[in-house]
Amino acid sequence: AFEVFRSAAEQSAFALASAMVQQEAMEKRRIEEELRSASEVQRILLPRSAPQLGDYEIEAANTPARVMSGDYYDYIRLDDDHMGLVIADVSGKGFPASLVMATCRALLRGVSAGELSPSAALGAVNRRLWGDVREDTFISIAYCVLDRNSPRIVMARAGHDAPLLYSSRTGEVTALKPPGLALGVDSGKVFDRVTRDFTFEMESGDCLLLYTDGVNEAVNGEGDEFGMDRLIETFRVSAGKGVKAVVEAFQREVQTFAGAQPQSDDITIIAVRKR
Repeated sequence: AFEVFRSAAEQSAFALASAMVQQEAMEKRRIEEELRSASEVQRILLPRSAPQLGDYEIEAANTPARVMSGDYYDYIRLDDDHMGLVIADVSGKGFPASLVMATCRALLRGVSAGELSPSAALGAVNRRLWGDVREDTFISIAYCVLDRNSPRIVMARAGHDAPLLYSSRTGEVTALKPPGLALGVDSGKVFDRVTRDFTFEMESGDCLLLYTDGVNEAVNGEGDEFGMDRLIETFRVSAGKGVKAVVEAFQREVQTFAGAQPQSDDITIIAVRKR
């Protein structure tokens, strides 16, 4: 009788364990499916193609490290002659960062119509974000306003990596480093004081690069980073070949450098060239 009882107990335990494993597998598949759906929604929020704006050529790419991305970029129509060009990186990765990203996108689009001062637009977004994000969450962002009738670009840099400008006349690459505080760090008193508009001009053939730190902080199997020297040289070599060539060069060089090492951070690149 004991052997029969033990056999029945073993079979019951096996059946229960099997059912639990099956339930966990079904739950995992459900979560993965929901994440894929959320990822598709997020991809829809990113521009499908760059708009036409006078003599400016634009190309961009976003490669998430996980299913969801904390990076984003956007093109915002401000009026008939002006367009906002934005790149941003939310602290952290994955689903929480993607939710903050979507909120930031909606807020910036909401305050930007007709606003030609990028620092003013970012200041308005910061005031709305403050208090609604966790204390350890912030958003670094670079926001440029392009004018179809002018070679002048107005930019505000809120704690973001310095954009790079390639001069076709000299072949040199310059980092553009106006001061600015990341969004979500303070209520606005410090942000509005230190974040200012910065104006520069692009000549024919010049190229502007905006990127997130997933590029220069990409790591290979030995633990070495891609680094700023490699980033600048990749840009310098490819900038004269057009915006598509710039984006493709970075995708190729970062992948070659990293090899089999998994991507550790989201990567976003925008290239702007003056015809």
